[in-house]
Amino acid sequence: MARALDLITLPVTVALSAYLGPILLSHLISKHVIHHHLTNFNLSFLPTPLQSLLQSPQITDKTCPKHTYTTHLISHDPLLIYIPNFVSQSESQSLIDLSTPLLEPSPIVSRGADSAGSQARTSWSAPLPSDSHLVNCILSRSSSFLGTLLSPGRDEMGPAQVVRYTDSQKFDLHTDWFSRPRITDEDRETGRRRLYNRVATFFVVLQSNVTEGSGETWFPKVRPITPQVGEGDEVWREHEDGGLAFRPVPGNAIFWVNLLANGTGDARTAHAGLPVKGGVKTGMNIWPRVFFGPDA
Repeated sequence: MARALDLITLPVTVALSAYLGPILLSHLISKHVIHHHLTNFNLSFLPTPLQSLLQSPQITDKTCPKHTYTTHLISHDPLLIYIPNFVSQSESQSLIDLSTPLLEPSPIVSRGADSAGSQARTSWSAPLPSDSHLVNCILSRSSSFLGTLLSPGRDEMGPAQVVRYTDSQKFDLHTDWFSRPRITDEDRETGRRRLYNRVATFFVVLQSNVTEGSGETWFPKVRPITPQVGEGDEVWREHEDGGLAFRPVPGNAIFWVNLLANGTGDARTAHAGLPVKGGVKTGMNIWPRVFFGPDA
């Protein structure tokens, strides 16, 4: 009985016990009437409040899986960390499936606003739904990685975005931080006086079957603190025009800090999504936000 009860929450168990009595409740559990898929069971014999309780999301096991990633420090200043196995293969596929119907031509920031149709960025992108359990698990994983970089109650992880590159698509050199900090749509509507900037970036590769040597993420002003270890499985190379170019490896992520200690943007974090040759590269952007202003 204990194992069966593990499938439902304590409030549900107490409510059922109070209504049905412990003996009948034990009988229902032993007959597998109450199980992990309660939403598929006819609960019409119960009062409406109990039906609502049993059918609510709280009875669903939605624990986030523990991470299995490791970290490689690439650059100390600016801080850039390579993260193998940041997402699993199943998580990647689910994120791709979730975002594919939502993809639109990628915008760029121009004069403080988003605009699409630029030849500097020719990919497709889509914001991921904020009510997705999987998306929130990934955001929680990212938040834990940040440690104390964000201030609880003030700063936010922000939404996640999927981006897809097909043959010849690219994103020219750019920075992820804003030269003019921005206001959220919600704050604009409510009159809340605060602005935000992207303090850091996670770029996670979800899918890649591109031609070898294409679709890399290039940082022309980043230098490694140590030589790369291992032959035949290198994840970055020294680019012929300077800096480092990271090949797209599914499941792996690059993390870097965008802002200097004084809150201004770090120009050394400029990077480019080099053109894809054949195949598809799909990634996910996460841009944690730091807020400031009278109402931050």
